[in-house]
Amino acid sequence: MGEGFYEGAHRLKDGAVLVYTRPGAKKANYQARLKVPGVTGYVTKSLKTRDLNTAITEAEDLYHQLKAEQRLGIDVKIAGNLKFRDLWKRFFAAHEPSLSIHRQRLHKLFAAKYFIPYFGEERVSDMHDAFVERYWDWRINYYNPENWEDPEEIPFNAARVPAQKTLDMEAGMLRQIFRWGKRVGYVKREPWIKPIKVKHTKGIERRPTFTEVEWKQVYTFLREWVSEEMQSTPAKTGGKLHRKGPHALHRFQRELLRNYLLFMANSGLRPNEARQLRWQDVRTEKDSEKKLVLIVEVAEATKTGARTVVCRDGTHVYIERLRKISEHTGPDDLVFGNRDGKPVENFGKTFEAVLSKLGLPNDRQGKRRTIYSLRHFYCTQSLLSGVPIHTLARNMGTSISHIEHHYSHVLTVMQAKELRTKRFAPR
Repeated sequence: MGEGFYEGAHRLKDGAVLVYTRPGAKKANYQARLKVPGVTGYVTKSLKTRDLNTAITEAEDLYHQLKAEQRLGIDVKIAGNLKFRDLWKRFFAAHEPSLSIHRQRLHKLFAAKYFIPYFGEERVSDMHDAFVERYWDWRINYYNPENWEDPEEIPFNAARVPAQKTLDMEAGMLRQIFRWGKRVGYVKREPWIKPIKVKHTKGIERRPTFTEVEWKQVYTFLREWVSEEMQSTPAKTGGKLHRKGPHALHRFQRELLRNYLLFMANSGLRPNEARQLRWQDVRTEKDSEKKLVLIVEVAEATKTGARTVVCRDGTHVYIERLRKISEHTGPDDLVFGNRDGKPVENFGKTFEAVLSKLGLPNDRQGKRRTIYSLRHFYCTQSLLSGVPIHTLARNMGTSISHIEHHYSHVLTVMQAKELRTKRFAPR
């Protein structure tokens, strides 16, 4: 495209800089077209002024700035206009092959829930520390149910006050994204990223779980739910029968959910660990009393790596039920796969609907229950059953200190007998 195409064109720096207005545009701002040494093609940018002298000064300053950035290895054609959502896409594409499945899902989850909604449309070249600092207030308050007129409209389930560990993890991810962006030339400078310290209520942070009575309500409902039959009733008009109830696919999905929930409550696995289970990872063995015990081999590509899990008595029944109804039971097929063998994505939503129907969406502290609450139920019941804490920690893939911190109230109940055995004699 020749220079004749541009209106009011002024050449600077031996033709390396062209200041112009767009053809036919009235009272338009001046534009700059720059040819930076070492960069293929041109860099174009609006100078955001209608004054020629100001435009020439801005264009010359921009030219020298881009030359300096190019010498530092910054991609001058992209960096100036690159938005955060595009930076994240490039970052994830570059790192996806080296990330475990768990880390991939974690990065995508945090990006979709928090990073993109806040940073998404902002240019990374213009991102100031003050803007990043305001993210933490937004992060804590945006998902607080108290700020929504209708709690049903909350985009995602989230704690009223996020855990400090969660915010620290988000900060680490943001630093990783910006640090990589700077290293490859998309970002000029890495912003200051440090999460604020959140204030929680005093005392130990308890995880949402179920009482034995509440859990009985859940599994009793599930038993009746899967046995519900399709019913035919006469339609009001036309004389045709109106069919109501679950069809074959719905019955399969209900049975799948029922056995998945029962398995989770009796294995203590994390949802992502169960999601990756394949038939070759589960087996049964006989104990000293000739009882069948379900053994699960957790995959290496999970949060804490590979480990062997011994499930509670009778858990093998739930797996065998699924084997009978599944059409995908090869060694490499998913245990908790859908009718087509692919991973199930809506366990959490359906479980939430079941709990709402039973009036059990939240625990006594008002915390919303999720699939993860079944892991806490498993831990609580195992402790109350007398399982040694070090054995339980190893089976759950966590630390003794973690259990002591989050389940100290359970440990106190376990010690109740010892605490009340002796009475101080009166004088």
